Amino acid sequence: GINAEYGVAALEAQLAEESKKLSEMKDRYLRALADGENVRNRTKKELEDSKVFSIQSFAKDLLPVSDVLEKALESVSEEERAKSSTLSNLHEGVTLTYNQLHQVFKRHNLVKINPIDEEFDPVYHEAMFQVPDATKSSRHHHERHSVGYVLQNRSIRPAKVGVVKE
Repeated sequence: GINAEYGVAALEAQLAEESKKLSEMKDRYLRALADGENVRNRTKKELEDSKVFSIQSFAKDLLPVSDVLEKALESVSEEERAKSSTLSNLHEGVTLTYNQLHQVFKRHNLVKINPIDEEFDPVYHEAMFQVPDATKSSRHHHERHSVGYVLQNRSIRPAKVGVVKE
């Protein structure tokens, strides 16, 4: 009778309550798994980034060395080198040093950016001055003042440029 029906109804209610609790626990478990996976992926990405960019400050410190070598190479004309074997040999040594340094840069994905007549990009370029030029849009460089460098697509020294004035 009534007692049996009451007992069945109570058991069904208890089963429904336990099913609801089980569903909630399963949901929390799946969320915890997803959170753990997210933490693992984020940590892996941060570790990869730290490996890639751990050389950033060292690379940045070498950029002025490259600049000085480049200026040294530009300062001696071919005519002067032809007159002096000592000067010619010195120029050749500086050239080899400069080239070796840039091979190391390339091996570590440190790339020189030398923007000429490109559209201005504030991530990779720093505007130093403005020049009126009716033939170009205001988003273009007029001239390059100094080269920039990018490490793994991250600007570590923007190229210094003059931009077209509106």
